[in-house]
Amino acid sequence: MKRIILYPLVVAALIFSMAACEDDFLDRYPEDAISDATFFTKATDFKTYVNGLYNNVLGAAHIVSGGENGTDNFLSDSPGSSEMQHSNSGAANQTNNTWNNRYSYIRQVNYVLGSKDKLEARDDEANQYIGEAHFIRAWHYFELLQAFGGVPYIDQVLETDSEELFKTRDSRDFIASKIIQDLDSAIALMNWKNQGFATAPRINKESALALKTRVGLYEGSWEYYHSKENTVFKVSGKDGSEFLNQAVSAGDMLIAQQGTNIYKGRAGYEYYDLFNRQDYSTIDGVFLYQHYDVLLSVSHTPNAGATSYGGGLTKDAVYSYLMADGKPESVSSEVYDYTQLASIIAARDPRMDQTLYSPARGNFENVLLEFMTAPENISKGPYQDLINSYTGKGGYKVWKGLRNHYVDKWGDNGDDIMLRYAEALLNYAEAKAILGTITQSDIDKTVNVIRDRVGMVHLSLAEANAWSVSYPVSEGYDPTAANILNEIRRERRVELVLENYRRDDLKRWAIYEDVVNGYKPVGAYYQEFEDFWNDDTRVLAAGYAQSQLSGLRLSLGQNIGVTGEDINPLWKNADFTETGRGYYIDPGRDYLDAIPTKEIDFYEQKGGVTLEQNPGWF
Repeated sequence: MKRIILYPLVVAALIFSMAACEDDFLDRYPEDAISDATFFTKATDFKTYVNGLYNNVLGAAHIVSGGENGTDNFLSDSPGSSEMQHSNSGAANQTNNTWNNRYSYIRQVNYVLGSKDKLEARDDEANQYIGEAHFIRAWHYFELLQAFGGVPYIDQVLETDSEELFKTRDSRDFIASKIIQDLDSAIALMNWKNQGFATAPRINKESALALKTRVGLYEGSWEYYHSKENTVFKVSGKDGSEFLNQAVSAGDMLIAQQGTNIYKGRAGYEYYDLFNRQDYSTIDGVFLYQHYDVLLSVSHTPNAGATSYGGGLTKDAVYSYLMADGKPESVSSEVYDYTQLASIIAARDPRMDQTLYSPARGNFENVLLEFMTAPENISKGPYQDLINSYTGKGGYKVWKGLRNHYVDKWGDNGDDIMLRYAEALLNYAEAKAILGTITQSDIDKTVNVIRDRVGMVHLSLAEANAWSVSYPVSEGYDPTAANILNEIRRERRVELVLENYRRDDLKRWAIYEDVVNGYKPVGAYYQEFEDFWNDDTRVLAAGYAQSQLSGLRLSLGQNIGVTGEDINPLWKNADFTETGRGYYIDPGRDYLDAIPTKEIDFYEQKGGVTLEQNPGWF
């Protein structure tokens, strides 16, 4: 084996993130050269090295609206590329950034974990940073698992002559079990948030437990549903119970620590306020986040979601919200006017009013000016501008995640959430529902804790199971399951909307094609918007100039399209007209990404080994 030269490896690990568009407090490294003979002998050495690994986990915005484009949650004037596969032949790409980058990051983590024996003293501080490394490796392997399924599992630094260099793919359940092992190590080694050496924003025990619920639910439900549907992606002989129970055990431990402590914002903003904090270090239920501080030149470009989001919710997502009395619309006594957006919002779960901008709030610009000075590119009126390029054009203006405190358009103080309590609670509840062990007590300490934040009516297991309602698979439900399982799916869709979970949820439920194939999303009721934007008096009163009026008026077939009565931002695309094909994915292929062909060729040419391609790809 070739001897590893420490200095170049450590430098690479420590500076790889410095070229990114934002910096972080964890990206401050020593200027002195690191000696192979002395490094990794002290806890602070591990801290220095692990700091350099953070931005491979952090850095992505928590609310990434475009990440749900192409699903039944999000609508833009550009269709989701992952779901536009009508002409995809199945030819795999030569390279894949997820494959290349994740294995590079894993090598860096393997190096630090392989250096534990150099420590002069294995104390609590050292354990914290070693635990963080285990968490980070679990994170990267989970990214690989979601993208490719089973992959070669490597837990040591390889050299050019290592036999494991051409290791074949391990099964997906093996990879998931290794992820759980790493998370168990992280849980055992790390402190709770803001205790000991787990000072915020460092990774902590809560983060590892929350990620374990995510991994356990993901793999457990994948195995359960793909086995049930007998898809090509099933894991033979597995029903998912092993991993579902892992999600439950992690949830039990997390709930025992966190209880009902969940952040609640100002009155009327209880949910909304969670997503625009400048510092989550003391915010209950936010476990892992990316921190920014303009004064320290640690900032990022403000989220366009502050004013436009580049899109909005679909009509299907909006109408999936329960009514204000806690019941589905078909069994509810709530009354509303479907032609008035404010009425639709007021009649439903209070989270809708804090996710979408309601015209009842008045002119958007006036509300925004309560928080910032001279915001740019915003709709001044109470209705979304459907014409200009910076708007979402679907009518359902996103309010969740508003960046309401940036210093200027290039410097945002707003932190990004990566792991939060509500998701872990929903992971726990769903795992128990699939296992068939969920009780009212479980619902009270999960779903109802989340609902209490906004004063939403509690979910009752007995009442929900007694509802005579349909749960179509085309809307993301399981028609064969008990109502309570489908209500937990609904709860997940509502609480986590725009947080980039929907596509993976549809995949692990083995209903991806049932929801998206042929799907043609639409937005809000059109006439209400025409009545505003074509009324010069109302538009001028909203603060627009006379010279702007002609550029804001709506003209069907000229600058706006509809399907039926609803806005259709995709009206110029033939696939999304009333007779169009809509979205399409190949159900025997598009649940997983292709293994990059360069990797397959490299294995064959250099190692004489076959690296198996995923189903449907060549």
